[in-house]
Parts: sequence; C-alpha cells; structure tokens
Amino acid sequence: MRNVLAIMQRELLSLFCSPVAYIVIAGYLLITGVSVLWSGAFAPGKPASLVEVFFWAPWFLTVIVPAICMRTISEEYRAGTMEKLMTAPLSDSQMVLGKYLASLVFFVVMLAPTLVYLFLMQAYGSPDWGQSLASYLGLLLVGVAFTAFGVFASSLTSNQVVAWILGWVPLLLFAVLARFAANQVEGIWRAVFQQINVVGRYETFSKGLITTDGVVFFLAVAMLFIFLTVKVVESRRWR
Repeated sequence: MRNVLAIMQRELLSLFCSPVAYIVIAGYLLITGVSVLWSGAFAPGKPASLVEVFFWAPWFLTVIVPAICMRTISEEYRAGTMEKLMTAPLSDSQMVLGKYLASLVFFVVMLAPTLVYLFLMQAYGSPDWGQSLASYLGLLLVGVAFTAFGVFASSLTSNQVVAWILGWVPLLLFAVLARFAANQVEGIWRAVFQQINVVGRYETFSKGLITTDGVVFFLAVAMLFIFLTVKVVESRRWR
C-alpha cells in the first residue's frame, strides 16, 4: 500500500503542477455554470433542483475525464521514465493503481466546487438533498469507471493527444450507441443494452434511486479496465 500511495502522491503533484489540470477544472466549472444558468435552476418559481444540470453531466465527462487521465502513463512512455518505474521495487499493478487513484482524486477535487450550487439552492429554496446526493454518487461512480478507461487509453500510446482521443471517442460512442440501442431494440438485446447503458444507469441515480446493480456495474467496469491496463503495462516488459 505504501508504494501505491507514493505513486499516487507523485502523480498528484505532477497533475497539479501542470497548467492542463487547471484548464480542465476551469473548463468543467464553466460548462457546469453555463448549464445551471441555461436550465434556469435559480429562476423564480422553478423547483429547487439540479436535475437538468445533472442530466448532461455524463456527456461532459466523456470529454473531460480522458483529458485528466491522458498523461498518466503516456507521459512515462514519452519521457522514457517507464523503464525506471519497471525496475523500481513496486509491481505493475501498484503503479497502475497509484496512477488511477491520483486521477480519481483529481476528479473528486474537480467535482467538489459544484456542491456550492446545492448550498445556494438551500439559501433560496428547499432542494431535495436525498436526490441531489444520489446524483452526486452517480457522478462519482461514472467518474470511477471513466477514469479507469482513461488510464487504460493512456497506456496504449506515448502521445497525450492520441491518448485523449482514444479515451474520449470510445466513451462518447459507447454512451450514445448503448443509449440509442436500448430504446430501439426489443427482447434479449434490449435487456443487454440496458445493462451496459451508462447514461441510463446514471439517470437512475439522478432520480434519487441508489441501486446495488448500478453500483456493482460501475465498480466492475473500473476493475476491468484497471486489470487491462496492468496487462498492457506488463506487455511492455517483454518488448
């Protein structure tokens, strides 16, 4: 565990020393703020709810989370420091997990300032805190899964821009296609696409419903891509 924490600390310092990190945070907060104003969440007579804002959140994250993760492993390849990490007294799984946790912590830091909207609503109305907190849990779980995929994409290339594209495009296509197919097909295929419909599962949380299968789904996706990332890194040892 000490090795994991050391890698996580190293990665967090690297992230917060990069201007890209602050651009990503500022971009996310700007998009969220515009969404709040556009939805009229604070307009007189409107329900004290961020449902309309939360609705768009997963789509924003398909772009933003890969940007957070794009440098995690690809930068090690580019700088030639991966070989040093491979000869250090830590396993590939510890290295990958440390980098993943650092990206996840950064995601939480990025998400935290948006809680101010809930407190503002409390000052001017009576928001449903249960529904809002369930929505934030859903966002956190989406981030858990998307971050794992973003780190996996970063492990595939030494180019950060390519890593971002490899993270963003598949996530966006998967979210769009799974949601579209779940509403178009019938029978067993409908059930299959409903199971992998990331946006649909998130919307369940945004309605205030916390389901066990939804939590397990996002955690399982994260574990799958962390495992695949470890395998990609391990394959580098034999090249």
